[in-house]
Amino acid sequence: MNASDSNAIDTAPHVGNSASNAAADAPESRSGYMSFGDHLEELRRCSILAVVGVLAATTLSLVFARHILGFILNPLVVIQNAYGHEAQAQAINPPDTFILYLKMAFLAGVVLSMPWTLIQIWRFVALGLFPHERKFLKLLAPASIGLFATGAIFMFYIVLPIVLNFFIEFGEAITIDNLEPSWITELIVGGEATEESQVPTGTTLSQISMLAKDPVDPPVGSEWFNTTRRQRCVMTENGIYTTPMYPSQNVSVVKSQFGLSQYVSFVMMLTLAFGLAFELPLVILFITSMGLVSVNDLKKYRRYIFFATFIAAAILTPPDVISQLLLAIPMMVLFEGALIVSKFISKPKPVNS
Repeated sequence: MNASDSNAIDTAPHVGNSASNAAADAPESRSGYMSFGDHLEELRRCSILAVVGVLAATTLSLVFARHILGFILNPLVVIQNAYGHEAQAQAINPPDTFILYLKMAFLAGVVLSMPWTLIQIWRFVALGLFPHERKFLKLLAPASIGLFATGAIFMFYIVLPIVLNFFIEFGEAITIDNLEPSWITELIVGGEATEESQVPTGTTLSQISMLAKDPVDPPVGSEWFNTTRRQRCVMTENGIYTTPMYPSQNVSVVKSQFGLSQYVSFVMMLTLAFGLAFELPLVILFITSMGLVSVNDLKKYRRYIFFATFIAAAILTPPDVISQLLLAIPMMVLFEGALIVSKFISKPKPVNS
């Protein structure tokens, strides 16, 4: 063995030791190096999976379209009925109902598949994270599904009835005091002025029961006036038939009969907006736990964040103040709650000496 061979053998262990020491001293590595092209390929894969989820949910929505439509229309019909209006939505054009089925199925597919879409987004984000960060992300993924569902439920059962009641009540407040035609109008339409009719002496006017609620199991042929819904009701062999009744004075000139397509789009877009808005706490937790932004910085710029919240609410909701406030206020509450949780999660751990 010559000297060069001896030196090579002697130096080999030193190379191995230095490599192992470097690996031990190196910071925690990510899941693996990915080139820009690999990232694009993974983005394409996650996007395809998200689109497949939307198509599958859309197909399922087409199968149950009638039930979904009835579910969406239920709050509108209930409030219309409470105001004594005809409980229905208007199909303006002949193909409106068919086009609505397709449109509603797609929007329902987007909403129903949103949890799956969120999972694909988190999977793509996880590629650039450290192993301990990916463990934290695994907790955020199911939480994002729960928060989206909470936002959608909050919108449908709380926000939507409030908004519909406001719009219908606002329209009811637009009234006119007198329906009696003037003498000029009578000349134009060819009518004649009539004296106020008097009830002949000895004539008995038929009376109708005034009830706040419909009676339980009334006999066929019975008739009453529902003072809550302002409807005249008749019990028949096929059930109760009703007719909306309106006052002869202070008549409301606006009757809220919404277009079917416009109403469904209104509900579905609100559902999507509230579901996404309720993801705000997870975004706050993610950026603070990753060290991208500190909790103190978020507190410092709270007023600007609140302003941006109102701007986002105005963009995500239809152009009415009620919907914007009902979205912006919960977002601010969720933001404050996320700050409290982030304060404990992002608290620096003590360094062992």
